Amino acid sequence: MKSVIRSGVLLFSVAVLACVGIVTSAATTHAASGGLTISPTSVDVTVAPGGTYKGEMLVMNQGELDIAYSVYATPYSVTGEEYKPYFSPVKGATDITKWFTFDKSGNDSLKIGTQENIPYTITVPKNVGAGGYYATVFAETADKGGAGVVTRKRVGMIVYLRVSGSVKESGSINSWNVDWMQQAPLRADVKVANTGSAHFKASVQVTVSDLFGSKKFSYERSPEILPQKLRDIPVSWENGATYGLFKVNGTVTYLNKTEQLPTRYVFVANLPMRLLTVVALIAFIALIVFVSKRVAVRKK
Repeated sequence: MKSVIRSGVLLFSVAVLACVGIVTSAATTHAASGGLTISPTSVDVTVAPGGTYKGEMLVMNQGELDIAYSVYATPYSVTGEEYKPYFSPVKGATDITKWFTFDKSGNDSLKIGTQENIPYTITVPKNVGAGGYYATVFAETADKGGAGVVTRKRVGMIVYLRVSGSVKESGSINSWNVDWMQQAPLRADVKVANTGSAHFKASVQVTVSDLFGSKKFSYERSPEILPQKLRDIPVSWENGATYGLFKVNGTVTYLNKTEQLPTRYVFVANLPMRLLTVVALIAFIALIVFVSKRVAVRKK
C-alpha cells in the first residue's frame, strides 16, 4: 500500500508542479517619438546651502529629421502610491526651478544622428533648509502639423536634490501582498513608506521558485522613495508559467538595512486548470480510500 500511496503522491505532485516559463526583459529608453533622446534620465545630487552643482545633460537626435528643441526646468512631484508624475507647482512646496541656469536654451537645428551636451548649474540659496527637493529638466520639440496644429513632444531628466544638513531619514515596509491563487502572470507588490524629509532608494529583490528550489524568475529594482510618500512597487512575472505551485521570497534594502519579506506560496492556474486540479485531487483521495479499504479487507 505504501508504494501505491507514494506513486499517487508523486503523480499528483508532478501534475501540480509542472510548469514551463520564458522570462524576457526589455530595456526602455527615454525618447520622444520624433527621435529626441536624453541621457541620463535622472540624477541624484547633494548640495550644501549656498552651494552650487554643475552638471550636463546629453541630448541626441536619433530620428529621421533635424530637430529644433528647447530646454527648461519644471517642478517634480508625484501623486498616489503608483507615483503618477506631476510637473506643476504644488502649493506650499518650494519651486526649485529658479535655482537652475542653462548654458544653452536649446538648438534650432540638431542634425540627424548628432548629439550635444547641455551644461546646467543648480545654485542653492543660503537660507534653504536641509531635505529633499525635486525638479525635472525637459528637452522639448515643437512639430507643426497640418492646419497649423503644433504637437509638442518632450523627454525629461528627474533631478533628486538633497540639501545637506540635519535631515530626518526614516521609512518602513508598509505591506507585502501576494495572492495565494492567481492566473498568469504571477503578481506581487510591496509598499515602502518614507516618513523622513529626504528621498532614499529602496532596493527590491524578489525570487520565484518551484517547491524543489529551482529558481524560475527573479526581479530587481531600486526606485526612489520620496519624503512623506508611500510607493507601491509592483512585481509581475510576464510571459511566465501558466500553471504550477510556486514559492515567492524577497528582500527590501533601504536606509542601510535589509528586511526579509515573508515567504508566500502561490498556485498559478486559469479556471479550467483549477477545476482539473480539483478533480485530480478528488480522484487521488478516492484512490487512497479505495486502496485502504482493499488492504483492510485482505487483512480480515
